[in-house]
Amino acid sequence: MKYLVRINPRAVNPLTKAIDATRVWEVEQAATRDSEKVKWHCADVNIDGASVTKIFKFPKKGEPPAQMEFYGVVVRGADDAIQILTKGRREVS
Repeated sequence: MKYLVRINPRAVNPLTKAIDATRVWEVEQAATRDSEKVKWHCADVNIDGASVTKIFKFPKKGEPPAQMEFYGVVVRGADDAIQILTKGRREVS
């Protein structure tokens, strides 16, 4: 399956500027002919056991939001982290 990982734009409350730490990341499963598009929100994403914060390229001010594309299998842990088990990745902006 194809998964897109990005920062959740709705994790920040526009009035109070508070960040919801349980919804910082957004993982989107791309639609296929066998399954529909699905989005998950979580506190952390791990790619093959490593935190996504170590490989994610955060956009600079004024740049469009960044996202990364992965192919593999997703499991959700009890610690509110999504695990993506993959054999490779390709970046998309």
